[in-house]
Amino acid sequence: MQDDQGTSFGAPPENPETEPTGKLGKAKEFVSDKWSATSETVKDKYSQAKDKVGDTYSQVRSKVEDIDYAQVSDQVRAYVRSNPGKALMISVAAGFLLGLLLRRGRDDEY
Repeated sequence: MQDDQGTSFGAPPENPETEPTGKLGKAKEFVSDKWSATSETVKDKYSQAKDKVGDTYSQVRSKVEDIDYAQVSDQVRAYVRSNPGKALMISVAAGFLLGLLLRRGRDDEY
């Protein structure tokens, strides 16, 4: 029995492992092509993201290395001395928020 393209129905391919035929073979080839294309796209996007993260990391690292912590500490002390009320309110607000975060984690366990 043959279809209108001359393909035999029911006759197994000579080597069924390497020669898929008909719709199954076309589907396998289609999926294989799409998989290859998608794989290449993902590899390219991964490589671009990796390069961008590496560049950003290098920039941030150089900025952090350039910070003079003694100078920052002196600036903070000067600000606190010139604005004690504001500094106190900032520290109270920070402590309050930190307390809420830590307490919220404890309440979830019970």
